[in-house]
Amino acid sequence: MDINKLNTGEKVMGVSGLLLLVFSFFPWLGFSYAGFSASKSAWTFTLCWIAVVLGVVIAGLVIAKAAGVDVPELGNLKWAHILLGVTTFVFLLILLKLIVGPSTNGISLAGTGVSKDRKIGIFLGLLASLGLVVGAYLNAKETGDLPGPLGGAKGDSATPPSA
Repeated sequence: MDINKLNTGEKVMGVSGLLLLVFSFFPWLGFSYAGFSASKSAWTFTLCWIAVVLGVVIAGLVIAKAAGVDVPELGNLKWAHILLGVTTFVFLLILLKLIVGPSTNGISLAGTGVSKDRKIGIFLGLLASLGLVVGAYLNAKETGDLPGPLGGAKGDSATPPSA
């Protein structure tokens, strides 16, 4: 396995995907009431475990590339575009769960003294997913697969349309 085959963005995605996996076992969300507290990991919440699995798949692709496995060409679609889209989706899934919190299965908690808690794992998971997005952006930028306004090719490298 040659890590020197990877660009900076791929290295960031690989590390972030592995960190997301580690953080998925931390407490993410829970409830508390009168001194009693219960919490669950990312694997209990559908949006969270989908995000973790996608993050691990991305890390797996990076590890495979470092191991010398050639990924297939996709025609006009670039891997950098897919990775940028999937990592953004992962980030949005975790952000959505952070905002919404744990489900109460339709039970109203108003006036009961029960509160929904966000634990350290979901914040660390959100940071790791942000690392995935940053890594995917850097990868797309380094491979030249971004449009000019987003940091892609500049100057005379792009041919202007004929009039």
